[in-house]
Amino acid sequence: MPGSIPSYRLYREKSGESGDFWIHSETIPERTHLHNWEIAQHRHDQFFQIFCLTAGNGELAEHGGIRPLVAPCAIFIPPGAVHGFRYSREIDGLVVTALGDRLRAIAAADRQVAVFAAETRIVALDDDNSDADFAVACVERLHMELHGRNAGRLMLLEPLMTAALVSLVRAGSMTAESGSGLADRDRARVETLMTLIAAHFREHRPVRFYADAIGVSSAHLNRLARMVTGHSVQGLTALQLVEVARRDLVFTPTPVQAIAYSLGFSDPAYFNRFFRRQTGMTPGAFRQTERSRLEA
Repeated sequence: MPGSIPSYRLYREKSGESGDFWIHSETIPERTHLHNWEIAQHRHDQFFQIFCLTAGNGELAEHGGIRPLVAPCAIFIPPGAVHGFRYSREIDGLVVTALGDRLRAIAAADRQVAVFAAETRIVALDDDNSDADFAVACVERLHMELHGRNAGRLMLLEPLMTAALVSLVRAGSMTAESGSGLADRDRARVETLMTLIAAHFREHRPVRFYADAIGVSSAHLNRLARMVTGHSVQGLTALQLVEVARRDLVFTPTPVQAIAYSLGFSDPAYFNRFFRRQTGMTPGAFRQTERSRLEA
């Protein structure tokens, strides 16, 4: 029964044992050998995971049944997905666990990433697939940066995680099945739009600003944005604002009023209304709920 499936932060670490990280990595044998190479079914409500198996084989146990695992392969587990493992003793590889707010921000930028991230995936890491090679390289680098002390290592974590996830999407041939019929030029325009939004979302620019910068009409840019991401230009800007607000509310002590100003809202009351419209909760209520959930 779903209610009997335990929810853990990391494998058998229950919520609250270590509350201040957003990303973690370790070798797959590091814990599995403690449990005779078998991990019972469980879920991580607040986290997603990427496993990179480089040796051995095993089974992935889900609600829907059992799926075989043969290295080299990657496994993507979205937040809340029930999963368990049975591994061979020669299993090797890495597992990266990260807070789900990072996944929401990445998935909001591209519909194909969102489709991929909506369910558990097993991706074969073929030798002749450059995207698969890059995904593995990103996960290995994440592990190295997390366990090292090099200058600027924390700045590398989010771009490495984004690169690992996007590379897995491509390695799984998801983008080739988009069915959108978009020309490369139009897809490039949407990529430029996402870059511009990331640079200017705090300025609350109108659609016309982005359309002029890209060289198309506002209506055409909105159509392209909806085809690729499922959101209008203003919708994408709102998603960016909400994700940054969520992160600041949960992981910083910054007062709500100061967060509002930092995001370009001249009226904190309007920020409260905006945030509630987007999430169904006031900023204060969201902060209290999410911190309680991580610490419970």
